[in-house]
Formats: sequence, structure tokens, C-alpha cells
Amino acid sequence: MSGDGARPDQRATRPPQRVRAVDVVAFGCEVALLVLVAVAGWRVGAGTDAPAPLPTVLGVALAVALPAAVVVVWARWLAPTAAHRLPQPRRLDVQVVLFVTAGLTVAGVGLVWWGVGLALVGTTAFALTRDR
Repeated sequence: MSGDGARPDQRATRPPQRVRAVDVVAFGCEVALLVLVAVAGWRVGAGTDAPAPLPTVLGVALAVALPAAVVVVWARWLAPTAAHRLPQPRRLDVQVVLFVTAGLTVAGVGLVWWGVGLALVGTTAFALTRDR
């Protein structure tokens, strides 16, 4: 118990921040990151030359596992409410690595312009929101 008389459920609150246009773009890039990584996982898995059910099973597994890995990284170190949120500039470094890696992966499965767009717009949006 603290000696200042404040109840434990009373936390210091910050005034809400205004949502800027670049914040909306950054959120859209997060969603696009998950969707495009799932599509890339599907294409990699389904494109194998294995017997009939294996490509479908592998495609579904990768379409679920790759976005799940991104969510784990994001939730652990990048999310605004993460317990272990990285400080800037390391947070931006990890975001750039995620978007560039995902962009290269998406481009590698044949969606070149989607991959280039994801990498460029995603890294730019998060570079512009790094003060948050």
C-alpha cells in the first residue's frame, strides 16, 4: 500500500492522444502485414509438390503460424500496452525488420507490388509515428 493515500485501483492517467491520419495508416499497415503474411504462408505451403492432402494442410498451417508469430512479436515488444515495450529507436528497428522481411516474403511468392508496397508504406508510416 502506498503512503500517499491513493487507492491501488487509481492509476495515473494520461490525457488521450489525438488519432492522426498517419496513425490510421499505420494501423492499416499492421492489418495488411497480418493478411499478406497469411497469404504468403498459404502460397508457400500450397505450392509444394507433395501428395494431395499435404499441400493444403501445409498451406493452412503456414497461413496460421506466420501471422501468429508476427502477433507474438508485436504483442511482446511493439504494442503500446506491451509489458516489455522496446524503447525508440529499437522499436522502430524491429518494425522495419518485420515490414521489410514480410515484404520480401510476399514479393517472393509472386505478389511483388504488394510486397514492395507493404515494406515501403509500413516502414514510412511507423517512422512517422515513432514519437508515440
